[in-house]
Amino acid sequence: MAQQPQGRFRRFLASPIGWVFVLLVAILVVFGIFGALQEPILAIPAILLFGLAIPIWTGHKRARNLALGGLVIVLVVAPASNLVFTQLIMTPVGASTSATGPMFSNGPAMMQNATVSPYLGSTDTNFTWNVTVYPANHPPNNTTPVELDLFISTCPGATGNSSPNCSSGYPLTVLQNKTLPNTTSPYVVTFHYRIGSDGVWTWQMGLYTQNNTTKRPYFQLLVGDPIYNGIEGPVIGGYFVIYGDLLPYVYTQDLLYLALPFYIILMVYMLFKARERRRRDAAQRAAGPLPPEKGEGPPAAGAPGAPLPSAPKGPSGGTASAVAELNCPKCNAVVYAGETNCWKCGEPLPRGSPSSS
Repeated sequence: MAQQPQGRFRRFLASPIGWVFVLLVAILVVFGIFGALQEPILAIPAILLFGLAIPIWTGHKRARNLALGGLVIVLVVAPASNLVFTQLIMTPVGASTSATGPMFSNGPAMMQNATVSPYLGSTDTNFTWNVTVYPANHPPNNTTPVELDLFISTCPGATGNSSPNCSSGYPLTVLQNKTLPNTTSPYVVTFHYRIGSDGVWTWQMGLYTQNNTTKRPYFQLLVGDPIYNGIEGPVIGGYFVIYGDLLPYVYTQDLLYLALPFYIILMVYMLFKARERRRRDAAQRAAGPLPPEKGEGPPAAGAPGAPLPSAPKGPSGGTASAVAELNCPKCNAVVYAGETNCWKCGEPLPRGSPSSS
């Protein structure tokens, strides 16, 4: 009695409505991991479990249905996840500072409270970048700052035209401020620039000081994201423009982390099913025609499974022609009369009567 609800639920999952239910659960789980949590690696076992293992367990074993279900998951998860990614891109980031430590300062950071405003804008917006410089915090054996540069690009963290993060040809604007005041008191440096193009932009600032001994310039950046060391913003074009710009990238990740592993495992499953089917057919052929059920007579003449007519008997009482069941002269497998090759080993069968078992 305790297992009856489980059996009923499994029968429900095996129904067409249950198949739709399984697909919806798979979409929600994969979306939650791939889109909401942004963990594409963990999304791989999720789509294999909820898109393949559970449907097979519930009885949906047809490869065509499994392939169609995987396609539905892949096609739905990508645009749904892109909603989350677009919203994250359009959320302003906080202020940035430069690094601290003996190589970068003699205590607190030299560059603090670096921002761009507004964070969201249009092609006509004149954006403003501000940063507070603390010249007294210069690294040991260095002079006060001599130059501050602003780098604006669509390539995250780019400070030149050959960034390893992007292929060549990306836009890059460099704004320089060579009139830094000669003081040890903090001051604010401001840049103004109208980008004039839709997209997700990034920026970075570089501060130059000079080594007192070598007289060589020393260059340090703001602390950006942990991968590219870029600072996100501004975002130009509105929600739907950014959604459209991000969608090809999201689909690429979707195909790489979801579709590719799913269909590779599905192909492996199909190969095993085909092998199992060949073995089953071979075993059935080796067993010969099934005997009639109890109470039934022999099949009618000419019907499938009916024995061949007996040939006239000779003086010794033996038959003069081949019988219905024969054996391969090479591997001794049971073959049907009239076959030209053995189903098991492929040996050509003689036109006469092969040796019987």
